[in-house]
Amino acid sequence: MWCLTLTRGIRPPERRTRFGARAGEALPMDPREADRLGRPIGDKGLGATGLCLGAIADWSSCLEFWGWLGSMAALLTRLFHATETCSLQQDARGMQRLQFWQNGHRMEVFERGMPSTRPEPPHPWWDAVEHRRNESGAEFPGWGPVLRAVADHTGATLDVETVNSRLLTVLLHDSSPGTCVNSPERRKSLDCGLRLIQNADNPQEPP
Repeated sequence: MWCLTLTRGIRPPERRTRFGARAGEALPMDPREADRLGRPIGDKGLGATGLCLGAIADWSSCLEFWGWLGSMAALLTRLFHATETCSLQQDARGMQRLQFWQNGHRMEVFERGMPSTRPEPPHPWWDAVEHRRNESGAEFPGWGPVLRAVADHTGATLDVETVNSRLLTVLLHDSSPGTCVNSPERRKSLDCGLRLIQNADNPQEPP
């Protein structure tokens, strides 16, 4: 289970505050340190979400391990009302969903590669992802076409180097200010198949 959100014009410290983390709680961590911080979520069923916050071009990124806050309509409406946000989510059952929000309104939502979920027209995000999927020529191309479609729009390419860097990281408990989520008994970690863009032609699995 994981969720990735990209939001225009909001820097990581402000995003941290909007998610409800208190000042001083977030610290720079590499993926190994973040994994140690979040391990109790999966091992003990701890009611929390791990957030790794970064910045790419004019967009801030938030990669949630063991969490889905960035896919919740109520939170996206309330916290990101004056900007635009892309939300990519994979849940514990393997459902893969893309949302695009603008000025607090959800413009499109669909499941990757599922025609039955295609939004009513116009649906530029669906079209962009399908174009990239067809371009890949692969039957099961993973998240690569989605990330390329997002990069085409935002100019923000989430690559392996970015994810492996030291990012502002915080363990956000479900009781933190600004959050209201129901925790499953156990949560699964990020190693569920998110494909990152190494370069224009070589999608990579995370380490």
